[in-house]
Amino acid sequence: MKESKVEIGRKEMGVLTILFDLFRSVKLTIFLLILLAIVSIVGTLIKQNAPTEEYIQRYGIGLYKVLNFFDLFDMYHSWWFSAILLFLVINLIACSLHRLPGILRQVFRTRSEGLEDSMLRTLPHVEKVRNPGLTEAGAEERIRSELKKWFRKWKRTETDSAITLYSEKGRFSRLGVYVTHLSILIVLVGGLIGSQLGFKGFVNILEGETVDQIYVRVKDREIPKPLGFSVRCDDFRITYYDLQGPEKHVKEYTSLLTIVEDSKEVLRKSVEVNHPLRYKGLAFYQASYGTVHHVSLGVQQKGRKGKQLVNLVEGETVSIPNSDSQIHLLRYAPQIHNFGEGVQLVLFKGNQEPRAFWVLKDLKRFDLRNDHDFIITLEGVTPKEYTGLQVTKDPGVWVVWIGSAMMILGLVISFFFSHQRVWVRIPRESTKEVVLAGSTNKNRVGFEKMFNQLVEGVQRRMKFQQPETF
Repeated sequence: MKESKVEIGRKEMGVLTILFDLFRSVKLTIFLLILLAIVSIVGTLIKQNAPTEEYIQRYGIGLYKVLNFFDLFDMYHSWWFSAILLFLVINLIACSLHRLPGILRQVFRTRSEGLEDSMLRTLPHVEKVRNPGLTEAGAEERIRSELKKWFRKWKRTETDSAITLYSEKGRFSRLGVYVTHLSILIVLVGGLIGSQLGFKGFVNILEGETVDQIYVRVKDREIPKPLGFSVRCDDFRITYYDLQGPEKHVKEYTSLLTIVEDSKEVLRKSVEVNHPLRYKGLAFYQASYGTVHHVSLGVQQKGRKGKQLVNLVEGETVSIPNSDSQIHLLRYAPQIHNFGEGVQLVLFKGNQEPRAFWVLKDLKRFDLRNDHDFIITLEGVTPKEYTGLQVTKDPGVWVVWIGSAMMILGLVISFFFSHQRVWVRIPRESTKEVVLAGSTNKNRVGFEKMFNQLVEGVQRRMKFQQPETF
């Protein structure tokens, strides 16, 4: 038998109810927060967005592949980290929606009822003050005078048997927790915007040189990313604490950078650690420094006269003039087994297997693989410092700042304000007692002190010494 539309609708509502109950669960909130804490610890222990070679050297190729598979080297941009944040957003929305209607009724509904005996059994603070024979109008006037010390406004309600004065303050403080919830959502949304639309890259710039692209790490690759403008390093300086000591400890390192766009210098700034240069949504942070060696090689083909100079830097590959060969500079070493300085080179020629060999400056025309067609000599080495910059783009940062400001506001409202309510019932018969009642949603000790002072003030004004407990 086919199910009716009503039964199908009930089943769908049942599934929605189960999902809503799941997402508004406090246990889910605690689980997600603990999971975020663990993930943050892992992200602190595992260096993020480092070069692939550094990871392989530290963890080995096997563990590197496992960690890289789970995106632990760029975890804050991974799909699963975004999923955790998304679940936390849904959880906060569900928790807020569950209790918000009742809170809104308390905040925006104006009380107009009198103080009935049934209410007195539910209120935590109730005192009775005997009327010494004052008229209804006289008692109300004196009570109003005392209420002015604590409340700016009150609402007056009349019934056949009594007049009720109702005062309250801090009604909107009940919304403080929801302002905090909203601020957390805004911060999480800002984090998602930054992780999905932002990026973090790096670039090394030699003094006097200009670059127009950076490198962004994606998985195990470093992908060039054009900037749309150029950055020039005009100067790089290192300051040490003690130049006379046996060891030099770096105090600070500073780069003087210039932004060049459309062949015009548009911005110049000295960049220090934690003092970046910002331009068009990008922030250039001083991250590292180092030294690169400019090497001048003399290259002469065997059997021919004349030597040609080839200039290159570490990691660079250049073509040898008038040949089909290329030469790559692997590294420079200031001392090789007491033979002096030298460079390690790799020779590429046609389809032949690449050849790696050393060239020593103090041993002219000598290398460890002398079976190629060239005589290569080390003519000179010029060290040159470079600045290492970290380049970030985070379009969600202002969203995070707005959320943080709202969070402070919400916490101040939640911790320092409370919704305080007081009722005073004045009977029309002068022989009956005046009833005072009150309640608060927070800071009960402070409210109890205020309420007792209010009762004592009413007692003095009505010339009665000892209130009776209801």
